[in-house]
Amino acid sequence: MKCLKLKEIGSLILVEMPIPETKPDEILIKVSHCALCRTDAKMWQQGHRDLLLPRVLGHEICGYCEETGKSYVVWPGKACGICQQCLRGAENLCSEMRILGFHKDGGFAEFVSVPKSGLIAVPEELPGYIACLAEPLACTLNALKQAKVSAGKKVLIYGGGPVGLLMALAVRTEGAEPLILEISSSKLRKSEAFRTRVGFEQGLECKMSGFDVVVNAAPSSDILSQGLSKLATGGCFCLFSGFTAKDSVSTAVINEIHYRQLQMVGAYGCTYNQMERALQILLDFREDIEFLIEKRIGLEQVPSVIAQVLSGQAMRFVVELDKRSRA
Repeated sequence: MKCLKLKEIGSLILVEMPIPETKPDEILIKVSHCALCRTDAKMWQQGHRDLLLPRVLGHEICGYCEETGKSYVVWPGKACGICQQCLRGAENLCSEMRILGFHKDGGFAEFVSVPKSGLIAVPEELPGYIACLAEPLACTLNALKQAKVSAGKKVLIYGGGPVGLLMALAVRTEGAEPLILEISSSKLRKSEAFRTRVGFEQGLECKMSGFDVVVNAAPSSDILSQGLSKLATGGCFCLFSGFTAKDSVSTAVINEIHYRQLQMVGAYGCTYNQMERALQILLDFREDIEFLIEKRIGLEQVPSVIAQVLSGQAMRFVVELDKRSRA
């Protein structure tokens, strides 16, 4: 089978590999679509805490079982199922977690071996190039859960890329009020059609304050101090995107949290149930989600678009591996 393998940092090449063998608790999935996210691009550029090389990347996967014809999206993790985190429904925090595209070969391949416990059936009406966005949408749902977003709350999201836009959609489904702050006018133009259809605001700057929740869907460390100043007293800052700079947290930031009794929470990954819910949201808004797809590309085109992904100026590229599939 054809696949894209990250042999070492900066070296992503198209190779032929044997079709993966499956263990008794796994199933062989023929990949129809796999979205390319900023984390994939960052792994190519600088690696990742959970990345084991060499590796076939790709964790936003949709495909089907050739034997049954059934289509699935894949919760990309495999948790132990018996630890304290798993038992409380936070399997994304399992210390034994192994993730497709990180610890094990992922979806930038014609076939992938997937734990049966990670399969989520795709509704007939939902095409695979949209269904594969269930994983990033589920990650935003996890962030909103950690920040306790509920109906009526005001949420400021730093970053108007595809994940920030998916997060705003998730905020809207909670009955809360999203506002996106995006410093790139070109990205604002790109997202205009989606924002108009879904109905939420986005701008180059934000003069308002008093938000219940602030979330960073962008990696700039400056967002922390800026975001804290936008919070209402007692509000919550959710650290969703990891910061890329190695800046230390200032005393002023610590005192801001202290004196105004602000809260900070982290959010990483998603749970199986959050992916199930994300799939339903994608189904409900499938015509709107089309506007978040930059382009559907072939496997061999991935290396040529990584720079665009890293620039933050593109919407979501989706790798299409099986055009014959109804997914």
